[in-house]
Amino acid sequence: MKLALFGMHSRFLEIPFERIKMPVFKPFFCVPCILVCSGTTLRADWQDEIGFTRLQALVSAELPSAPSDGLTQVEAFEPEGLEPNINYNYIPNTAASEFTGKTFDPRSGASATSSHANHVALNFYGNTSQLPGACDVDLYSADDWLGSGFLGNGSNEIPLFEDRAVQSHSWIGSGGAETGQRLDYAINRDGFVCVVGVNNGYSTTLPDLLCQSYHVISVGRDDGQHSAGTTTIDGQNRIKPEIVAPSASPEYATSWTTPMVAGTAGLIVEKLSSSPYSLSGADKPRVTKAILLASATKNTVASWSNTDTEPLDLVYGAGELNAYHAYSTVRSGRAYASDSNQYGIRAWAADSVNTTENTYYFTIPTGAPSTPFSATLVWHRNITTQLTGGFFNKTRTWSSTLANLNLRLHHATGTTLGSIMSESVSAVDNVELIYQSALAPGDYALRVENTSNTDTPYALAWHSLPAVTVAVTVSTAREIDGQAGVITLTRTGDTTLPLYVPLTTGGTAIAGTHYQILPDNVTIQASQTSTTLQVSPISDNLAQGERTVTVTVATDFALVSNPSESGIVTLEDKPFDQWRFNYFTSPELANPSVSNETADPDDDQLANLIEYALDLDPKSPDISPIAMIDSGGYLALSADDNPDATDITWAAETTGDLENWNPAIVTSPTNPFTARDTVLIDSAEKRFIRLKITRP
Repeated sequence: MKLALFGMHSRFLEIPFERIKMPVFKPFFCVPCILVCSGTTLRADWQDEIGFTRLQALVSAELPSAPSDGLTQVEAFEPEGLEPNINYNYIPNTAASEFTGKTFDPRSGASATSSHANHVALNFYGNTSQLPGACDVDLYSADDWLGSGFLGNGSNEIPLFEDRAVQSHSWIGSGGAETGQRLDYAINRDGFVCVVGVNNGYSTTLPDLLCQSYHVISVGRDDGQHSAGTTTIDGQNRIKPEIVAPSASPEYATSWTTPMVAGTAGLIVEKLSSSPYSLSGADKPRVTKAILLASATKNTVASWSNTDTEPLDLVYGAGELNAYHAYSTVRSGRAYASDSNQYGIRAWAADSVNTTENTYYFTIPTGAPSTPFSATLVWHRNITTQLTGGFFNKTRTWSSTLANLNLRLHHATGTTLGSIMSESVSAVDNVELIYQSALAPGDYALRVENTSNTDTPYALAWHSLPAVTVAVTVSTAREIDGQAGVITLTRTGDTTLPLYVPLTTGGTAIAGTHYQILPDNVTIQASQTSTTLQVSPISDNLAQGERTVTVTVATDFALVSNPSESGIVTLEDKPFDQWRFNYFTSPELANPSVSNETADPDDDQLANLIEYALDLDPKSPDISPIAMIDSGGYLALSADDNPDATDITWAAETTGDLENWNPAIVTSPTNPFTARDTVLIDSAEKRFIRLKITRP
């Protein structure tokens, strides 16, 4: 038997390894000498893509940091040197600071560091991964794990008990149906999540191990450069892989995408295992898988599609991993089959079904755009085993049966079932998936049907997106008094988590010049349905006319919005500046001798400010409209004021010597403005009165 390790420039290094008594297996990575040296920066890219960075920013305080039951990492040997002095390594650098808090148990004996195992570990449970917290990590070499170390392959022993929460396998191998049956038996019995990878390359021939097992979560690459297609052993034509993860540089390998999924699975299974859900046993791997597949994104991979009888895409499975969606689905809560309950835009269930049908009613809120919708049904096959033969020639045999479950999406009115919209009815897969690219607001139902005669436990999860709408609460922002415009952003659907809302700002106004720069996002807090955004004007003495600020919800993976819907706030000049803008050209506005307050461009002895106050044309000579009148024996004046001149203060002053002016008595503050002297005409030799116009 030989162990094959992919080497530089696609050459192969063939190493005799007669001690292995298990099926042939090999690590699957393209360039093992690539090290994740600047890991924090590089790993952040894929965490951005799967939504974990967003999730961590919004709810870091409540996120589980690691499964309390710990983790298992299984690695193929990585040879160090050439014969006759070969060391076969399978563990990461357990002393590295990236793994602070982890307690390692090398179950397969002493080993130096494997660069392959180290990269897998960084993506799986490193301190910049989804699982940075303290926990136990069991480490196995693949041959030991397949054999006496755990699975007992080729022996009369059943698999040992797995007490860790998640296993990650970044290796492939050849073998028969028994390996998959043993693994599925252990997953169902022990209730752990097992994440495995397919090999790299565009082959349509899947490796035998371990991706063809039923109960695992099989992983590929989001660029499609992995083996993909249908199973050939232990049940024909089931679709694998079931999910993909980011493979942009430097993550060009299924070895690295597999632990991304395993890390997210650890986050989800720990949440499901804790209060208030407290799932146990096989419900944990079933629900975790259902949630990860239902919440995977379809629009981030090329040409995703499925059919009624092929629930998964033949290359990308359920789509690309999204930790944010998956966690949001967990937090939305558990649903129960019922003819009276109605649930929201996402939920999950752990139930069983016999010959009857189970129904789950849900609603997409009205007043919102259509939303992508995905629902996934997952169940386990039943594995049985027995020993036959005499005392000295016992043989353990394995067999399995698989119930046939179907999933249908119905229209509904409240909790009254309507017509079928879509269905997933694969005859061979133990996964059914329904996807609607744009599910309109309304009432719906998911129905789980069992065509077998055996009671079958299953997990169901569905996921859609909240909608965010934009409305203007205060449509005008004013320079004169600093009144801010107000835009309200409102979400529909689930409010259990904060919702990050990215924004796009436009309009004719210039940010930082005409109004205070707006943030490029807002957050609607948990339990809140809306938040507001203030558009604050910047006051100046420039005549610029009305300008607009337009705010639109930007495209984002975590919500839906109407791209044609915007909040528009109008910025208003000070009234005098708006008046000047209406009368003067741009060159004139730039010339203070023509357009400022004291200028008199029409030479009628009325300055622009007076023309503005009296609602006159500053470019056309006017006779003063101020009337001098006798008001009950007092000298008085009267003038019609400009109703739009709201920034003007009107007053009058009187004097007898043209030197010492005193306030006049205002008898009518507006329309017309009138004011009189304080001294009777008959009691003074001479009196004067003048109009006083001021603007702040």
